[in-house]
Amino acid sequence: MKTDEELIESYESGNESAFSELVERHLPALYTFLTRMVGSREEAEDIAQNTFLKAWKYLRRYKKGANFKTWLFAIARNSAIDHLRKKKMLYFGSFSKNESDDEFEHSLKDMEPLQDISFDAHLKVEALEDALQQLSPLYREIILLHYREGLTLEESSKVLGIPLNTAKSRDRRALTELRKLLEPKKD
Repeated sequence: MKTDEELIESYESGNESAFSELVERHLPALYTFLTRMVGSREEAEDIAQNTFLKAWKYLRRYKKGANFKTWLFAIARNSAIDHLRKKKMLYFGSFSKNESDDEFEHSLKDMEPLQDISFDAHLKVEALEDALQQLSPLYREIILLHYREGLTLEESSKVLGIPLNTAKSRDRRALTELRKLLEPKKD
């Protein structure tokens, strides 16, 4: 399997299918990230398509040796923010720059779990998705990039255009907020 950089070099040498391979490799994670950022599958599809179009158009700006996924997710994030600004769905001061195991996947060891266990697991995933949507965009994006997409905090900080320490701080605060949202309500 070729690395992203090898595929980029191959594409630049005239192999048109190399870019398609990059798209196939990164589309599932990018689409999931965008769906959670904008809250709509249809809008995420449009933004993902726009992201890959921009990546193709500006591929010469990609710096050799840099992480292609980080570069691509930065384009996707900026495209999502532009899209949401146009819709005026969010207060974008919350996107301000001044400020282990995949926790989003629940897998059961038993291939055929009992029905009530499956239902309980479904409720937990649903609760987690609801809690994610309640987080501020600042916190939601760090959680999605770091835990769902598997980027390191350093890579996440590059995608977000913030210092590493800020990314670490947001991660801690986001996890604290998420825990609060997921705690059972006391009567």
